[in-house]
Amino acid sequence: MPRWGVRRSLVLVVLAACSRAPEPGRPAPVDRPAEVVAPPAAAPSFVRYAVEPVPVPPAYAAAIERGTRTRDGRPGPRYWQQRVDYRIDAELDPATARVQGAETITYHNRSPDTLAVMVFHLYQNLYSEGVQRTRTVPITGGMTLGRVAVDGVEAREAVSLGGVRPGMSAYQVAGTLMSLRLPRPLAPGDSAVIDIEWDFIVPPEGAPRTGQIDHVVYNVAQWYPQVAVYDDVMGWHAWPYLGNGEFYLEYGDFDVALTLPEGWLVAATGVLQNPDEVLTDRVRERLRAALSTDDVVRVVAEEDLGPGTATQQTPGGQLTWRFTAEDVRDFAWAASDRYLWDATRARLPDADGDGAAEVVPVYAFYRPEAETWREAARYTRHALEFHAEHWHPYIYPRMTAVEGPIGGMEYPMLVFVRDFGDARTLYSVLNHETAHEWWPMMVGSKESSFAWQDEGLGTYIENLATNDFFPDADAFEGSRRQYLAVAGSGVEVEIMRPADLFGPYPLFATASYSKPATLLRALGGVIGEDTLHRALREYADRWLLKHPYALDFFNTVESVAGRDLDWFWHPWWYETATLDQAIVDVGLEAAAGGGERVAITVEDQGEAPMPVELVVTTETGETRRVLVPVDVWLAGARRHTETVTVPARVTRVAIDPDETFPDADRSDNTWVRGATGGA
Repeated sequence: MPRWGVRRSLVLVVLAACSRAPEPGRPAPVDRPAEVVAPPAAAPSFVRYAVEPVPVPPAYAAAIERGTRTRDGRPGPRYWQQRVDYRIDAELDPATARVQGAETITYHNRSPDTLAVMVFHLYQNLYSEGVQRTRTVPITGGMTLGRVAVDGVEAREAVSLGGVRPGMSAYQVAGTLMSLRLPRPLAPGDSAVIDIEWDFIVPPEGAPRTGQIDHVVYNVAQWYPQVAVYDDVMGWHAWPYLGNGEFYLEYGDFDVALTLPEGWLVAATGVLQNPDEVLTDRVRERLRAALSTDDVVRVVAEEDLGPGTATQQTPGGQLTWRFTAEDVRDFAWAASDRYLWDATRARLPDADGDGAAEVVPVYAFYRPEAETWREAARYTRHALEFHAEHWHPYIYPRMTAVEGPIGGMEYPMLVFVRDFGDARTLYSVLNHETAHEWWPMMVGSKESSFAWQDEGLGTYIENLATNDFFPDADAFEGSRRQYLAVAGSGVEVEIMRPADLFGPYPLFATASYSKPATLLRALGGVIGEDTLHRALREYADRWLLKHPYALDFFNTVESVAGRDLDWFWHPWWYETATLDQAIVDVGLEAAAGGGERVAITVEDQGEAPMPVELVVTTETGETRRVLVPVDVWLAGARRHTETVTVPARVTRVAIDPDETFPDADRSDNTWVRGATGGA
């Protein structure tokens, strides 16, 4: 288990102070992620075989002492979490791409702290001129705020929140963050009602995670003022949205009304509450039919497009779609007058405890020219059923996949994926985004600080589902290849780095997606795949609809495995150490009674210790597996000889032929009899 007295590590852990409640008169202080790893000035010099403890930041250690977290990875007996409920009314004008909205937010203070200031994310300000960001984006002008009020008290915009008199309210905008001074401090157990009016232009294609194509297809996300997380470890999470790092969000209920022209289909987080007002009788009948068959039903075909066939018609030419969603951390939606609509059903394990299997509608919305999307409902259903069966039951009542300008992005009950024109790629991306319904939608980790905690876990379970759907290839090969392309190169960066501090995107993708997925497979080789999967299920059970940090994941795995894994976490997550094992000698002699006695000498030439799995093959095709435990290396050895007797002549000896472990140099992992160097 991670130690609770932190000693000096090979990695510099930078902890920025962040007050638990921001002082008035200035923007809310930036919540520096709990573990920010400074880039090395030169290639690191590793201490071979020294087990470094996983660093425990002071803020996390304090949460342990307060009883909100535990040393074995469970929420503590005093764990608390804020709740935010939203009522939103919005209208999209497709011709101008403008969204106008008004929201009422009910914020429930479940913390033990009295809050004088609240922090909000205004994500659309990423598209404002002059705002700090990590990528090039189209400029739209960002979000314009109208009325802001707290418990009926109008808030004025201010340059500074200092000097605001009691009973008054003011707000200050700084980039993608807004700080709001409350007219009265919000005591523990109390709630506040905030009203905000706003509008913005949906950015064109090329924006991250949201956008529109030619005013015809809209994928709308990060679209409403959203309360930042206030948690038990760091207080306000006031890290700005810079374009690369994703989101850390509170859970709550949403009631959302979206007004668009008739003939436009709308897909969204949640369940449509007024289908009879917006959908025709024929469409509703097809949706009902989809729940009674395993086939894919064409709910809206090409001949159905338009008002009167795809949607109802109204004298005013506008329809309002109302969706509700419970216990979700976000809300996104999509709309087009070109969308076809397919539906099918997924049969899922019991999620509500009534003992019955769940039947969940699965929808796919796409344009007619997106040919491979005609299988999208089936692809999404497979991914949903696979993950629900293997991890935690899916707790939401719908799942929807939407085609559009976004390469791939997840939201509760909804994923955005572009048309890749290739069936295998489309399945893989739909699968990956569906995997995110588990992490981070149902298990709400802090993505901006620990991107691997959702992307790495998502890629790992994505690969498992892809292997199930396409058994002719190993999806882990791609993850392993992407990681090994930079392993030991001097340009690789460590996993435990905040998402906005990685630099070039390929380095972020390797550290957050492919490397942790590869390492989780390796971890299965260490503790057993069944144990690893049991740990993932336990992690989901413990932190369902909660906010786990990285240490909560590490500690949960260790508690399930029943062993200390600091030797594994530290070099792989906090450093860029590599694995390099080699066969340096194979000695053979005749064995009494027939067969051969083989002495295999292996060497650990890398900086990251790992068990060695040796596979000895004989001329009769028989194989014998021998495991050299990692403790051999942790005890300080560099070389180790393992002897085994086999009943026939040895033809081949290999280290890890299944490539469970990410060895950086496999050229010396195989000995073949008769080949150069073989007897």
